[in-house]
Amino acid sequence: MTSWRLRALLTTVATAAVVLSIAPPAVAAPALEIKSIAFDRASVDVSQGGATVDLTWTITNRAARAARISGVVEMRQYSGDVQIGQPRAITYDLRPGSDVYGSGTPQESTYAYRFEVPRYAAEPATVWRVTKLTVADDLAHARTVKDPGPATLTVTQAVDTNGPVLQQIFLDYNQKRAVYDDGSGVTLRYRMHINDETAFKRGKLTLAGPGGTRLSTTFQLTKSGTQTLCGDEAIWSTAFPTCTAAVVVPGGSASGAWQVARVDLTDMYGNTRTETSFGLAPIVVSRNDKVSASGFALTEAQVNNWRQNATTELVLTPHGAVEGLATVDVIVPSCTQVSRTPVVREDGSVAVSIVMPAGYNGSCHIEGVKLTDGAGNVALYGTDYGAPNLNLFIRPVPDNKPPVVLSARLPKSTWTQQETQDGSRIGFDVTVELDEFAEVSGYYATLYDIAGETVGGASGGLHDYEGNGVYHLGVYPTRRLEAGEYTIGFSLSDDAEMSSQWGDRNGGERPIPGGPLVVTVVAD
Repeated sequence: MTSWRLRALLTTVATAAVVLSIAPPAVAAPALEIKSIAFDRASVDVSQGGATVDLTWTITNRAARAARISGVVEMRQYSGDVQIGQPRAITYDLRPGSDVYGSGTPQESTYAYRFEVPRYAAEPATVWRVTKLTVADDLAHARTVKDPGPATLTVTQAVDTNGPVLQQIFLDYNQKRAVYDDGSGVTLRYRMHINDETAFKRGKLTLAGPGGTRLSTTFQLTKSGTQTLCGDEAIWSTAFPTCTAAVVVPGGSASGAWQVARVDLTDMYGNTRTETSFGLAPIVVSRNDKVSASGFALTEAQVNNWRQNATTELVLTPHGAVEGLATVDVIVPSCTQVSRTPVVREDGSVAVSIVMPAGYNGSCHIEGVKLTDGAGNVALYGTDYGAPNLNLFIRPVPDNKPPVVLSARLPKSTWTQQETQDGSRIGFDVTVELDEFAEVSGYYATLYDIAGETVGGASGGLHDYEGNGVYHLGVYPTRRLEAGEYTIGFSLSDDAEMSSQWGDRNGGERPIPGGPLVVTVVAD
């Protein structure tokens, strides 16, 4: 071979080697694939009634070590090429907790979504399309596919021409019917149940207030992660949402009543309905600038209610009342207001009576006081209305005296072994000192053998039904007792949570007056 031919051949081989070395690497196939996705039929007619269509899809994963598959399927409704209504997002997972719980393995799993086809739409014929599918495993493989399939469903349906219906409107949770305004303004919160043939979209709530003032707020469907909200309430159906709305009464607004005057509701197709008739009582907002009061006090902050109901009075001095105070309403949990009509005193102050029930060993906090004058003007005080704490409490007088036993006796002191084996109650009577303070309310009794070991006992609540201070107690042996002598020790507790021990072999505080309670067991 001549030298020039050899050089040409070497040049050709070298050039080919360079071309091969710079060729791009082959692209690996994605780990996650949509094997199939489709509705179980191509079309459906729901113009005369509802229908359910299954959407099924299968995911494959080349990653043999993957242990989980999850994702989201997005569906949208179209009239021609124009999207209408709200998209639907369907979560799926091989584990429970999503909208769709799949079957199979992480390497090949299948999912089926039961689609309840909406009966109403803005057009008589529409198409539902799967517009996006996302999928991920637990090995950081993830994929998003737009317009998979394609998966489409043609729907013949009734045309929605009606606006949403307000089924009910009421005060939101913890919203009071009367609210104190310190001058900076307040927020009034409402809750509504709404029904629509297709899907509610947005609304407007209008209140009418003092002097013809009107205030409005809007509310609508929003997305928060996978949840749909209406106001700040999570909803599960856009056709039957519960929505919240908050109306801000600005600072400096006049005192008076705020009434729901109008609610406008609009669905996803633009149909609107207006409601103007409601059976909801107004919310009263007061700055305490028309009628007010001072000098709030209790005639007795401590009452003796240990044995019977005890009464005290709330006293206050009104200012600016037109035609006097018509009512005084006191919010005082665990105690009871006797009458809403105040008693006028010689010094111009007024008083209402409050009763603490017999035996109640807690405190009654005056959480709210509402004053209404003859012209209907209102003043609000206390934490229940959002006003400063009045710091008024009704409490029982202290009782630091534990129950005192005057005597104790055994109606039957001798028992056979068989009687103890049968579980008979060994009764004993205790007489306590009567006074005007806390009543004995419970006991605990123990039966001891000669060595001081426990061989029986009992406990329970007590009440002096006869009113003579005599209580009938008892103990139960835990087994058949041997012949011999046994003693009973006991403790008494009262409504003031004071207690005393009597004849207790394990360090009793006091001996039983008249001597110990000795039970004699004889052989059968």
